[in-house]
Amino acid sequence: MKRIVVATFFGLVAGGICASGAFYGHLLKFSVASLIWILLNRAVMGFVIGASGLKMHWAWNGILMGVVIGSIFSYFLFMSLGPGVVPPVNAAVNGLFGLMIEFFTTKVSKQPAFAPVRAQEKVLVM
Repeated sequence: MKRIVVATFFGLVAGGICASGAFYGHLLKFSVASLIWILLNRAVMGFVIGASGLKMHWAWNGILMGVVIGSIFSYFLFMSLGPGVVPPVNAAVNGLFGLMIEFFTTKVSKQPAFAPVRAQEKVLVM
C-alpha cells in the first residue's frame, strides 16, 4: 500500500512539472480544467505504476505504464488541438514521466515492486 501512495505522490509531482512545461512553454493555454486534467492523468499514472505487478525490470515497467496510461492524455490533446506536434511529443514524454515516477518510487524511496506469490509458496488453510 505504501508503494502505491508514494508512486501516486510522485505522479502528482510529475503532473506539476508537466503542467508547468505545458503552460510556460505555451503548448497549452492555461485553464483550471487543463491543470486538473494534467494532474489527474499523472496521478493515475503514478497509481497504476505503484500497483503494477508486471514481472519486468522497474525501468521498463515505468516506461510501459507511462505510455499506456499517458496515451489517454495524448488522445485528449489530439482531439482538442488536432494533428500537430504536441500530441506525438506528449506520447513520447509519457514514457519519460513513467520512468521518472518509477525511478523515484523504486530507487529513491526504496519501494520495490510487489513480488507475486508463486504457486509453491501458497499455503492452503483447512
